[in-house]
Amino acid sequence: MTARIVACGIVLLVALSAAAAIDARANAEAFVAFLAVASIAYLTALHAITRQPPSVDAPPLIRPAPPGAGGPGVSRSLLFCLALALIWRIVFLAASPLVSDDVYRYIWDGRVQQIGVSPYAIAPADPTGAVLHTEATRRIDPTSAVLPSVYPPLAQRFFLLVTLVDDSAVAMTLAVLLCDLLVVALLWHWFTAAGRSRWWVLAYAWHPLVALEGAGGAHVDLLGTLLLVAAAYALAWRRSLLAAVALAGAIAVKFLPVVLLPVFWRRIRPIDAVAGTAVILLLYLPFITATGDWLPVGSLGTYVAQWRFNGPAFRWLEAGLGARGAVVVAVAAGLGVAAYMRRTRLPYDPAAWAWPLAATLSLMPAVYPWYLVWLVPFLVRPAASPPVIWPLGAWTLASTATYVVWTPFLAGEGWVLPAWVELAEYGCVAAAAIWVWRRRTTAAGGPARRPSLWGRG
Repeated sequence: MTARIVACGIVLLVALSAAAAIDARANAEAFVAFLAVASIAYLTALHAITRQPPSVDAPPLIRPAPPGAGGPGVSRSLLFCLALALIWRIVFLAASPLVSDDVYRYIWDGRVQQIGVSPYAIAPADPTGAVLHTEATRRIDPTSAVLPSVYPPLAQRFFLLVTLVDDSAVAMTLAVLLCDLLVVALLWHWFTAAGRSRWWVLAYAWHPLVALEGAGGAHVDLLGTLLLVAAAYALAWRRSLLAAVALAGAIAVKFLPVVLLPVFWRRIRPIDAVAGTAVILLLYLPFITATGDWLPVGSLGTYVAQWRFNGPAFRWLEAGLGARGAVVVAVAAGLGVAAYMRRTRLPYDPAAWAWPLAATLSLMPAVYPWYLVWLVPFLVRPAASPPVIWPLGAWTLASTATYVVWTPFLAGEGWVLPAWVELAEYGCVAAAAIWVWRRRTTAAGGPARRPSLWGRG
């Protein structure tokens, strides 16, 4: 079994290295094909991990595992597999940015903060900011350059901190890569403390999307993902203050995790909820002072009104409700799913975290692949239970097909996906959901047990 997993890692290394070696924009179909090969190897590896002996499982994470519950110690094979993950991250780092230029916007936002200007008040195309430009910031996409920033305050402070050290794309990518590696370390610690098989850390470390959007794209979503995993860990171990502050930090990187608030209901102390709220307010305070707005959100309104990509459900909602109404439905869907998860799932169940995020993401006006990185740490199959998270796993992998959009874009046809892409992407999700449903209804002659988290249900 271990040999099969290692072999999958070698295939991943070759496929991802090949993807990094080509011009991903000019050869988008080949790039997506290499990612598809990597995805197949990834799924094969996960299947092998699920077939490990049940002795590697342990009680739920709410308490420490008994001695020896985690199975044998760390093997050289597992360390080799993690080394492979690091190698292909370095390969992507050398080729970054591959398919997105967001990193240049991050540099701009950091640079304007260095002189005390709010990134919510000035756009890169503003003539008054011309002296602030570098060779890197001149590469900002023209459609974004005319708009002020949309990123929340902790993301902005992250950009500032990095650019104070070095205002280059390499420095920003290294900072994001550090966040990525810290997620791996935190998951490793969590599995160890819970007595679960450490091999499950590969569900995150080997995911092609994580390496592509982290080391290969420098997306700040990796910082938010790190804070969200920290919040989940803290809530599972009943560290109320840490959970509240970490969730506040994640929300202050991107607004998406706000839909998880019901998961925290009556699981954290009121004083800790106040502390989390205070963290967000304190992060916003300098920008409120600079702009005079009670809640600076930059170009968020323009984003909602105009930006569309890979969001078929939003198109249907927008036709009947308008853009703002559709966004309200998207947020309400996430909150509703989170409230349901609060009633039916324990705080250390991956589904309690992944499904609310996915519900909102699926209804957003733009669904870029890096948005789905938030889901990846929770792609862990609960022991002896149907893999209810796997439809989301299929989505995270299939979303990379959207990068074929570079072909029509470079041909002058606009930023428009070919019709087959959404059919293939969401068709994979539907197929995985049907497979899980059939497993649940046929296992043991009836519905399977509800899964708990990374341990026995």
